[in-house]
Amino acid sequence: MEKYDVVVVGAGAGGVFLTYELCRRKFSGTVLVLEKGAPLEQRHCPISEGKTETCLKCNPCRVMSGYGGAGTLSDGKYNITTRFGGDLHKYVGEKRAMELMEYVDEVLTSFGGADAKLYSTENSELKTKALQHDLHLLDAKVRHLGTDRNRQILHRLYDYSKDVIETRFFTGVDDIEKTEDGFIVVTGKGDRIACRDVVLAPGRSGSRWMSEICEKLHIKTMSNR
Repeated sequence: MEKYDVVVVGAGAGGVFLTYELCRRKFSGTVLVLEKGAPLEQRHCPISEGKTETCLKCNPCRVMSGYGGAGTLSDGKYNITTRFGGDLHKYVGEKRAMELMEYVDEVLTSFGGADAKLYSTENSELKTKALQHDLHLLDAKVRHLGTDRNRQILHRLYDYSKDVIETRFFTGVDDIEKTEDGFIVVTGKGDRIACRDVVLAPGRSGSRWMSEICEKLHIKTMSNR
């Protein structure tokens, strides 16, 4: 049986930034990332390429799965705010949440996003005009990366960690088993991989599966965004 110190399930935003942090902090253990989707260079949707007008039910879906996660093929807008989009601030506080989002923005700009414009609604002409009509614009900064730049940044992040951290694509995970020493990760291919720690980061498409695993392992969950 293969053994790793850490197994990460999912190479979406959470998995990508975890591997970046482990490399930046010079983590000395062995790390394996399991991703059910395709590598970045193979993430091409037949609809967006004009090959078909209807969904071909690609398995795995090139839009929802693969390196970078569901946001990879989006228009690359990164919102820096606690007013909408998530509940991180409820767990770490407003100040820390904003610090972390600003830090992520620094990483994105350092890997190729520096030329992307940063928009802000704070003290803007639009906000003033909205107030004149009793409309209250939510304060936010938005880094508009764009799809092409988004992919370029993800390519560079992957290159940054690929020589240190192993990633296996087209490898879904069926089950997580608890052991005395850690966990056993069971893949869809029937492989059993032992590890000390496991990080579940399956993203939007794996949320239902993650809920089932948490219930099985008696990990408390709650419904949120």
